[in-house]
Amino acid sequence: MPSQQALVLHIKQCFDSLPRQVRLAAGFVLDHPHEVAVMSMREQARLAGIPPSTMTRLAKFLGMEGYDDIREVFKNNLRSRSNEYSQRAHGLVELNQKIGETALALDVANNAIAHIQALCSADTLAAIVRAVKLLSSSRTIYCLGLRSSFPVAFQFSHVSEYFAKNITLIDGAGESGMMKIMHQAGPKDALFVCCIAPYSRRAISIAGHLAKAGVKLIAITDSDSSPIARMATETILVGKQNASFFDTLVPAFLVSEILVALMAATSKVDVKASVSETEKNLWSMGEWWGTEVSELPRMPRSRTRKNDR
Repeated sequence: MPSQQALVLHIKQCFDSLPRQVRLAAGFVLDHPHEVAVMSMREQARLAGIPPSTMTRLAKFLGMEGYDDIREVFKNNLRSRSNEYSQRAHGLVELNQKIGETALALDVANNAIAHIQALCSADTLAAIVRAVKLLSSSRTIYCLGLRSSFPVAFQFSHVSEYFAKNITLIDGAGESGMMKIMHQAGPKDALFVCCIAPYSRRAISIAGHLAKAGVKLIAITDSDSSPIARMATETILVGKQNASFFDTLVPAFLVSEILVALMAATSKVDVKASVSETEKNLWSMGEWWGTEVSELPRMPRSRTRKNDR
């Protein structure tokens, strides 16, 4: 069985000689490699706007028995990347040995700065402004982010609730928020979702359910070909590459904070009064350090040994 790289090259080389309908199938394979690996042939055909039999015809033109052979090539490539973090961890150690800790720290910081600067493009800023309008006009804003993306969704939800009363965080703990989206979500609502590769299967499933219900999806993701981007009403792309073994969330966090800031700045409610009331309640509940009952725990005294005197 060929590698994904070899198969993609083969498709490109014979693309112009394929029948028109089969070229649509070939274009889908080239543009959406992740979907080829994880979606059924019928689902891929539906997204490509062609009959499932056309996918089989493509496989035949490529010298394969059926479309499952094509999917298997892309599946194998996906499986081979399952240890990507461990490989990058090894590279991180080697890089540190070459350039040292200070230079490595600076490299990580500069990488984050480059990702942030990329967010200042006209297209990204326009997408952010459109996303704010969709969020601000929604009846309910659901917030979703699972696994590594959860902190982004939580931060967006947490800060928004200082002034907005229509925020629902979909949290995996105890399935909180799940019953609401099953029975109440509809076209008047919006979903703020952060989903960055490797994509959470459950996040995609929940987002798909809401999209079918007519909910507007505002997605922070890392690729136009990601499963979430294909369903989204508005997509904001962020970089994720990092010198470390893990992917950075700095750009995604920044986008979420910009969205909240613009929502507050353009809100029709009295944001100052709402934020003040929220702060007052948090202080009265003793949630923050600094109330009269706040007291530092006493640290045990260390015994001085005779030899230390």
